Amino acid sequence: MPEAPSPRETPTLETAIDRLDQIARRLEGGDLELAESLALYEEGIGLLRVCEGLLTTAEARVEQLRAEGDGFRFEPLADRP
Repeated sequence: MPEAPSPRETPTLETAIDRLDQIARRLEGGDLELAESLALYEEGIGLLRVCEGLLTTAEARVEQLRAEGDGFRFEPLADRP
């Protein structure tokens, strides 16, 4: 099982999601002591915040690219016939 990234490293979105999956499986297993469960839960919350930050940054970049679209018109996929 891969180790969690050190607190100083910002994991990639994919690494964070993989680690969250590992944490969820361990917590769902139900065979952990309370202290270990809380530590994993705390790590998971931190990773969720990292994911949210990464996604917010990516969304802002996409919006910036859309604004710089040089006349291109973007439509949501749901509006297509």
